Amino acid sequence: MERLFELGMLLDRYEDLLTERQRSILRQYTDENCSLSEIAEREGISRQGVRDILNRGSKQLSETEAAVGLVRREAKQTQLIRAFRNRFKDVPLSDADRTAFEAYLAELAAIWEDEDGI
Repeated sequence: MERLFELGMLLDRYEDLLTERQRSILRQYTDENCSLSEIAEREGISRQGVRDILNRGSKQLSETEAAVGLVRREAKQTQLIRAFRNRFKDVPLSDADRTAFEAYLAELAAIWEDEDGI
């Protein structure tokens, strides 16, 4: 299950590097939780064909992540934002300072949501 989640995260970041068919098959597998047989029936190809496309697409996504590291960096940033929130949740701040602090953290988190910024 963890591998499926990781594959979905890689797909979210790097799907534009795949062919339309690879994207479709990987989305069915990760997002719709379809079996190889279900995908094969939908796509009109063999189960082995689906497996080959999944393997090639997964490998391409993993290699891209190894080279670029967007998913790893996003996870690290999310972890740090969470740590900041936890560390400073009980620190007395004025309402204005607390609002500013939360706004800065929200802006940092939003960087990864802005697909055009990548």
